Amino acid sequence: MNEDIFAGQWKQMRGELKSWWGKLADDDLDRIGGQKDKLVGLVQEKYGYARDQAEQEVERRFKEYSDKTGGTMANITAKAQEFGLTAANKANEAATVVGEKIGSLANVLRENAPHEGGVARTVTKVSDGIESASSYLREKKFEDLGKDVTELVRTYPIQSLLIGIGIGFLLARRTR
Repeated sequence: MNEDIFAGQWKQMRGELKSWWGKLADDDLDRIGGQKDKLVGLVQEKYGYARDQAEQEVERRFKEYSDKTGGTMANITAKAQEFGLTAANKANEAATVVGEKIGSLANVLRENAPHEGGVARTVTKVSDGIESASSYLREKKFEDLGKDVTELVRTYPIQSLLIGIGIGFLLARRTR
């Protein structure tokens, strides 16, 4: 177990340390404060071990602890990966459904648009844009959408900020 992991798990390990090395008092554990070198030094001092022997003892106990808790962490990691995969699949399905709905909106606009004049041209352009967005959503995967949005925000940061503020304003008004 490396120094960072030891320091991060110090509070959880205190009880284990007391069961392993009963000669260590609470004050000793407070002094150690998650520092492995201090633990090795106290084990050496309290048990009369040579430095190498104390280091080996600490490493052996940490390995046991890591093996014991490692199975739990592996299960948590597997569940998190499974959840992430499920969420990504649901998001991909949702993007496809939204793309289809947007496509049908474009068709409704085209069908109900006037057949001539400036309004007809405007509705045709808007419908074409909506149809393009529909195709994009049906073809792309969720992670591609995230990358594209990130690229748009980096390319147009001020416009993205203004759009975000506008959406936030509309959502706030809608919830009242």
